[in-house]
Amino acid sequence: MEKIRALLFATLRSALFGARVDVEAYAALSAEEWQRLFRMSAKQGVLAIVYDVVSQLPKECQPPRQINLQWALSVEAIENRHELQRKISAILAELWFESGLQTIVMKGLAAGTYYPKPHHRECGDLDCFLVKDGSTTSDGYEVANQICEQIGAKVSRDYYKDASIRYRGLLVENHRFFLPIRGSRKMKALERHLETIAIGEGVRYVPDTKLIVPTPDFNALFLTMHGLNHFLSEGVKLRHILDWALLLKAEQNNINWHEFYEWSDKLHMTRFADALTAISVEYLGVEISNPDIHTASPYTYRVLEDTLFKSEGLFNKGYSAWKARWMLVRNKISFGWKYHKIYQKSILLELIKNGFAFLFEKNPKL
Repeated sequence: MEKIRALLFATLRSALFGARVDVEAYAALSAEEWQRLFRMSAKQGVLAIVYDVVSQLPKECQPPRQINLQWALSVEAIENRHELQRKISAILAELWFESGLQTIVMKGLAAGTYYPKPHHRECGDLDCFLVKDGSTTSDGYEVANQICEQIGAKVSRDYYKDASIRYRGLLVENHRFFLPIRGSRKMKALERHLETIAIGEGVRYVPDTKLIVPTPDFNALFLTMHGLNHFLSEGVKLRHILDWALLLKAEQNNINWHEFYEWSDKLHMTRFADALTAISVEYLGVEISNPDIHTASPYTYRVLEDTLFKSEGLFNKGYSAWKARWMLVRNKISFGWKYHKIYQKSILLELIKNGFAFLFEKNPKL
């Protein structure tokens, strides 16, 4: 497995950062090893990115015909899914714009703008945050929901943080808040800060849409907190780390790192951010020239091992609400080392705090 992992990272370095590949390393792979590389790439959400290199290898170095065909069809499905998401997202953003709403897009489509081939960055739904008439608060949330209902979309408001909208095959998470703020004054403070910095001067859009890409300062804080929440509850995928690596490559000199680390220290995110950066440098070859960025971590290998071999997906699995909650608690308990070493908090106290927040702060406000 070490051989396949090394080849996976070598392939990603080539696809995303232009590193040269050792063609002979692929020629030496057995059919079983090719299948392992395929499965690991698929599990980590980087199947299309890896295929960007594999498909360009000399014919004699490519996978066996059956695996190659399976890979090509899988990549085509990823591309089709991306095109559907981009197309329907653009339609919704246009409708919202006509009603005075600006659409800020997070994660998938926004992160994809940093990739050489945005349509090969896998994503499943549209995460957005609506602001009205240039406001920096979430007053566009319910207006957007109502517009979607008027055009026949199904809107569910069951969760305090975001509404789920289903429209023409696309799942939209219309965020009332960027973050899970319930029960935490510090998270509410970060939420207010993110709402303030999400849109900056010289607004950048997802090409051919009215979907706003947030500022680099926003992305640095949001991607770290979002990734940390996943890390603590179900683990992250390599795709999350690639988002961070490509953000570093493109924006390392456009981010206020002093402010970033101030917030990271307050919210216990620094060790996680440092591990992501160290993985980006040591395994993906990202070059860091900004002296304000932490580039080393004692937890690099353990976080990477957890990402590749220990993470267990929980969300978007179709579980009932109560089963998902139980599995969330189970995961958090089994991930105790993450709380102790990375998050630097007590898992027991966090579970108690979350329980009280769930019971007594059903509908939090900033």
